[in-house]
Amino acid sequence: MKLRTVLSELPIRGFDVADDAQLGWDMVVSPEWGAGERAEGVIRLGSRADLAQEGAPGHDEGLLLVYAQGEEGDAVGEDAAAAREPGVVYCWGDLAPIEFRGAFLGLVQRSGELGARRNQLFDCFLESYDIRQFAQRAAAVLENPVNISNTEHKILATAGTLPTSDDVRSVLEAGYITPEVERRLRDDGVISSVRSARHSVLSERAGEKDRAVTSIIYHHRLEMGRFDVFEVTHAMTGLDLELVDFASDLAGIMIERLGAAGGRLGKGSSILKDVLEGAFVSEDALQAHLDLLGLAADDTYVLLNVCGPADANEEYYARAGAIVQRSMPGVVWCVTGGALVLLVAVGPAKDVGFDAYERCERRVSRDRGLTQMLTNNDMRAYSSEPFGDLLAMRRALRESRELRAAVRPHAGTRVVYLWRHRFEVIAHNAELAGAQGMLLDKRVVAMDAYDRVHGTAYLQTAVASVRFPGSPADAAEALSVHRNTYFYRVNKIDELFHLDLKDGDDRLAVSFAAAIMEGLSDMP
Repeated sequence: MKLRTVLSELPIRGFDVADDAQLGWDMVVSPEWGAGERAEGVIRLGSRADLAQEGAPGHDEGLLLVYAQGEEGDAVGEDAAAAREPGVVYCWGDLAPIEFRGAFLGLVQRSGELGARRNQLFDCFLESYDIRQFAQRAAAVLENPVNISNTEHKILATAGTLPTSDDVRSVLEAGYITPEVERRLRDDGVISSVRSARHSVLSERAGEKDRAVTSIIYHHRLEMGRFDVFEVTHAMTGLDLELVDFASDLAGIMIERLGAAGGRLGKGSSILKDVLEGAFVSEDALQAHLDLLGLAADDTYVLLNVCGPADANEEYYARAGAIVQRSMPGVVWCVTGGALVLLVAVGPAKDVGFDAYERCERRVSRDRGLTQMLTNNDMRAYSSEPFGDLLAMRRALRESRELRAAVRPHAGTRVVYLWRHRFEVIAHNAELAGAQGMLLDKRVVAMDAYDRVHGTAYLQTAVASVRFPGSPADAAEALSVHRNTYFYRVNKIDELFHLDLKDGDDRLAVSFAAAIMEGLSDMP
């Protein structure tokens, strides 16, 4: 029984753990009270007196649940802000200690019931040949109706007598979770709560008379769909939520094995991997491979280097690549260098100019499958420059890796484009080579240093002059100063730093040096 379940099943008003991760620990409920032999994975009940006498359990000695009748301070002591012992869980409530002990000992029997029902769910999994049969058998064990959907919001299976609300009826009629229903779930905070908690959540949804449990199906830590249980025939408690989590895990295995998420998970393109890793591949072989995938020879391409959690392995990225390929046509992928690499076709050029940047951003932004996967799994994609020569892919991969090393994007940014961070990459590479000084016009550096010492804004004024050429009124407005102040600063820049902002070369020096300084890590 998870520690989270133990606490939810007890008549308490609050609890305090040293680390929230402990709530997911599997624990055996001990019938012993107070003093007793300590063992890893076992939780037993005690009092503050027992804690004072025996001390906190060690890292391999299980947990001690300290209960006090009254308020939080009665359980944790006077210093509520003090660091908690890792082996101690504090809780408090209204019951007398002897009554609370009876409730705690009741969990011994309930944990046996939980184990039996988990075994029933596992038998359902072993005996089911498809996701629909598993849903029917799982609903019988959970004693409530079940709805299983994949990441594309398609309904894979339903079982039991579902509620008759408008939302449920519209989903059943459409065969997928409609945008309106999904939007309401997001607005209610249900989906974000489940993703944040990483376990099922019981909620009362807006417009619904019945409560429901929402669980996100994960397999190998990748999101595969949702497992929803409606509270219709059986009132659900924390014990039921743990069963739903277990059923959700089993559903994830079945979805992956049956390819129910939209196709079986592959290993990516071996030819693309050979090109990126420097193995010899002829251009004809590469083009033939792309022809099989429906990619045109005259397309423009871009490489996306997709990176996830620090401990993500090759199997993790392979599953992510297969998910992207199902939802984003015109993509070839492989796993190399500890990342998922996507070769994305952005279409042929439309005119004699270079419009590939706009085409690439439109192409990526309209494919919600990619952006949704990046967001849901906390991943980020770094682009290369667009290119037409397929044998230039190794250079493109290097560009995307350099972008990743140089840029620290905002937390909400999921796709980072090289052309929007070009100077940061140049500055980073020059810094690695110890050549950053060669890139900087020392007059601009002196101006920046002067501003820092004297609290002036000459560099800011010079940059505004470059960004609003021939428009002193716009430059002054951007600086929130009077035009006369702006002209005074421009003249002082020429006088103090020998930079003539009417001269094209000096304007270029200001623009380039200012952009480079923003990307240097040793600039304050």
